Amino acid sequence: MIGKRLKRLSPAIGRAYIQLIMELDERISEISATQLQKQLKCGPGCDGCCIQFSVLPLEAAIVAEAAVAKNVNAENNGESCSLLKDGLCSVYEVRPVICRTQGLPLAYIDEEAGAIEVSACPVNFPDDYPLSHDELMFMDSYNGRLAQLNVQYCTENDIDCSVRIPLADCVC
Repeated sequence: MIGKRLKRLSPAIGRAYIQLIMELDERISEISATQLQKQLKCGPGCDGCCIQFSVLPLEAAIVAEAAVAKNVNAENNGESCSLLKDGLCSVYEVRPVICRTQGLPLAYIDEEAGAIEVSACPVNFPDDYPLSHDELMFMDSYNGRLAQLNVQYCTENDIDCSVRIPLADCVC
């Protein structure tokens, strides 16, 4: 289990990460409270996007700490996330950024192409759904801040910051 080898966050990184999550959650609430409220079908038990994937060491450390505190055991659910228990996330309060934003219309700036790339859940948004600029969750600044915090965390703990850690490795 890699979670036991990960170090705790320094208070400064912990505060900065919490601030990032609070701002992200606030923006998610703003988007969810708009006309998209009727489109968003995500809720307890909607776990189709909860698959096995990896996260940055910073978020792996946060998930691992929560998993230990809650005595979460990894379950091999095939392709489903090992943190999924009865269709619900066992560490929901500290779920990684990628999990927090699932289901929303995510936008990324492609500077080379001079375009906005949009990725949206097909359950919530069919291909022909007309998304406005205000309904998009622009992820570049959030992901940039997360990457910077990850570099700080990895530097403080002598961890290769290019490594991604499977969520399944964060639990016993």
